[in-house]
Amino acid sequence: MTRTRRHPFNVFLNEVSAVGDEFASLVGRLSGHPEAGTFPLNVWHDDNAIYVEADLPGVDRGTLEVTVTGGDQLSIKATRPAPAAADNVKWLRQERASGQFARVLQLPVPVDSEKVEATYIQGVLKVTLP
Repeated sequence: MTRTRRHPFNVFLNEVSAVGDEFASLVGRLSGHPEAGTFPLNVWHDDNAIYVEADLPGVDRGTLEVTVTGGDQLSIKATRPAPAAADNVKWLRQERASGQFARVLQLPVPVDSEKVEATYIQGVLKVTLP
């Protein structure tokens, strides 16, 4: 992977995205839905690629959408169904969020979107961006 100088605007966008993620997490915790609308990620790179792992337990593979736009922006979208419950059930605790989830990451360098690989095993999405 070649090193390029990061554009200051991209740095700003990454920081704004991080603040937005933290705000969504705070609102989720205050509302009783700790991870509503977002999911945890690990992101790292080596000389060959950028790697992303996303924890998405309970998400059906068919609802996952992984896209790269502009060569330097990764978007991950997924949907987790709401739990089925009978009409007479009263929840004691309901912390597992359901609905649509999305994350958009500004990548530090352009990637080859034609060679992106993704796997989804046991609730973990792994994306390799050459």
